[in-house]
Amino acid sequence: MSFGKRRTRSTRAQLRPARPIDSQQGLIARRRDRLARAAVLGVAVLCTAALVNGSGPPFTYRLGQRPSRELRVNVEKFERRNQMRANTERQMEADKVPPAMVNDPSPIRDLADQLEDFVDAVAAADSLDSLPPAVQQAWKPTEVSFRLIKDALAKPGAREGLTGRLARAFAPAVRDGVLGPEALPRTEEASRTLSIRDAGAAAGPPRPVPRERVGPERMARLDGPLAREFAAAFDDPALGHALFGLVAPRFAGIPTLTFDGPLTEQLREAARNSVRDVYDIYRRGDVLVEQDQEIGEEQIILLRMEHDKAVSEMPPWAILRRAGSAVVMVASLFALVGYYVHRNEPAVDRDLGRVASACGLVVLAMALVRLLATQTWDAELVPVALSGMIVAVAYNPHFAMMITFALCVMTNLAMGSGIGHFMVLMGGTVAGVLTLNEVRTRTKLIKVGATSALGYFILTWATGLWQNQPTPLLVQDSLWRAGWGLMGGFFLGGSLPFIEGAFGIVTGISLLELGDITHPLLQELVRRAPGTHNHSVTVATIAEAAAERIGANALLIRIGAYFHDIGKMLKPHYFIENQTGMANRHANLAPAMSTLIIIGHVKDGADLARQHHLPQSIIDLIEQHHGTTLVEYFYREATRRSECDPDAADVLEGLFRYPGPRPQSKEAGILMVADAVESASRTLSEPTPSRIEGLVSEMIDKRLRDGQFDECGLTLREIAEIRDSLIKSLIGIYHGRVKYPQQRTA
Repeated sequence: MSFGKRRTRSTRAQLRPARPIDSQQGLIARRRDRLARAAVLGVAVLCTAALVNGSGPPFTYRLGQRPSRELRVNVEKFERRNQMRANTERQMEADKVPPAMVNDPSPIRDLADQLEDFVDAVAAADSLDSLPPAVQQAWKPTEVSFRLIKDALAKPGAREGLTGRLARAFAPAVRDGVLGPEALPRTEEASRTLSIRDAGAAAGPPRPVPRERVGPERMARLDGPLAREFAAAFDDPALGHALFGLVAPRFAGIPTLTFDGPLTEQLREAARNSVRDVYDIYRRGDVLVEQDQEIGEEQIILLRMEHDKAVSEMPPWAILRRAGSAVVMVASLFALVGYYVHRNEPAVDRDLGRVASACGLVVLAMALVRLLATQTWDAELVPVALSGMIVAVAYNPHFAMMITFALCVMTNLAMGSGIGHFMVLMGGTVAGVLTLNEVRTRTKLIKVGATSALGYFILTWATGLWQNQPTPLLVQDSLWRAGWGLMGGFFLGGSLPFIEGAFGIVTGISLLELGDITHPLLQELVRRAPGTHNHSVTVATIAEAAAERIGANALLIRIGAYFHDIGKMLKPHYFIENQTGMANRHANLAPAMSTLIIIGHVKDGADLARQHHLPQSIIDLIEQHHGTTLVEYFYREATRRSECDPDAADVLEGLFRYPGPRPQSKEAGILMVADAVESASRTLSEPTPSRIEGLVSEMIDKRLRDGQFDECGLTLREIAEIRDSLIKSLIGIYHGRVKYPQQRTA
């Protein structure tokens, strides 16, 4: 025994005080982080408030709705163009325009020339019988008419005067023309007036002519107006009547008027355009919709016009007041959610990226609400429902309920809807969110959508009946909302991979895919280090049971346990579980070198996980499953060798500790304990229940005293639950077996 002075050794790594410059830099970094989060929140509040406020007060009425009070005009007055009345007046003006006719008077002029030739023939004949037979056959003159013409021509210069009087007598017929039997289309047959212009004449206003004046049957009447005008052209009315009697039968065969359709439509269009718009004036206090009256298309138009008029007349101070109120209300909701996050979601509160993602999700949801709210499909619930479900998948249902509450309130503010719409939106979305605790199958998302759909359907009917809404409107709204709720599950399933990438999460579906034995890393682990693989499977079993005991993510722990020791496959024979039947590789190595190899499997495992694109949550479990615990075997061996060698240097405990970090989550803490007790239990020669219980308690107490659970959030009650679960699991693994008698050979 040596009685010399013993060297003092540090039993644990000493913490050095931080340098002032490092503390100052850390303080600056924290301030910058707080400022960055405040800036993100400020931008999100302003953007969301702008979306909630929109362009002014929302229009809250819908087709088929029954208001519980009278709806009156709240502006000084507004005008609505009465299109029906204006169209009626325009059509009346158009109907006043007579059909346009084009007059080609050449046939009448030819008739006048023929009559003049007949007069010349009479002048040359001595008697009626001496007229040429063709002339008699064509004109059929009587003795009276022959004698009247003959006597008129007997006067000196009468021939020249008669020609001028004939032209004057035919002038009215030349001017107005003759209407043929089919000159007018059927649509114009009821017209009593015609609008006539001469063929080839310059453009100008046509002249109106009564239809009866140009009808051939009226023109041929010997007592008609044309006959009187014809007779008035002569000094002797009897002569005029006689000549008119000769030409009257020929008017029916010489139609000169043709219908001009384009000109008629042009004149009528001009008549329509001459009528100004007609407006109905509504003044303040006028009733637009009676109480309990169903809002129809006519009422919804009036309500919309009154609303637009009110918005356009808002003074600047009212606009600013409304915008400021929106900012305050939205900021209050953000503050409420922020307080919840600060108290209950430290992982989100400390991460600027997660804060920005949550704020971006809220802004995007409100933008979609504002876009979809203009339609009558009730599709505004889709972004709200999807946002709540996304947060439930990414974090937890409680956080999702807070986000859903804020979104429902802001949606109601943006749409101006009442408590009924809020209850439908909140109730249906929360029904889906609360069932979205863990996503292990694709059908789970469809069931979540169906649950939301059922909630929307029931609450729509409940609130609608309470508000005395008509049944057709309730049927429409309930079916639309139920359909969108069901589609929300499909939308969530299709967007799940993008959600995982955006929020850096891993769902149960992805974890189950990773836990497939055909994964390349697991296949390589089985081939290179079968003992480690067996150890990992056992750790996964007992850790999953412990996680379920305290309500942690059991699936994440199980899959993480499969991969937590993959770094050992690079140097498998340096680990005891893979040294079956071979020499110990550490026998000829210094304890410090052995320690480097042992703790190196953590870094190697994390590197392999990153190379194979494993989720960050699995990588965290790989890096934290040993925390900063001490590699006791080699530390004690190094201490023993140091005590035997007086010239040896002090053994620093920090060199024999894992690099960490300490477990940052409950899942990592459970995996650390499960890994330790499973490895230690293999050293028990007789794993009786009492020995297993003592071993587990010792391992947990040692890590508790070492501070390994300080950062993972596990409480003492939960640690006790974990201990009990691990003891039961290990006792089940190492349970006693019946010893069978040896078989004897015959």
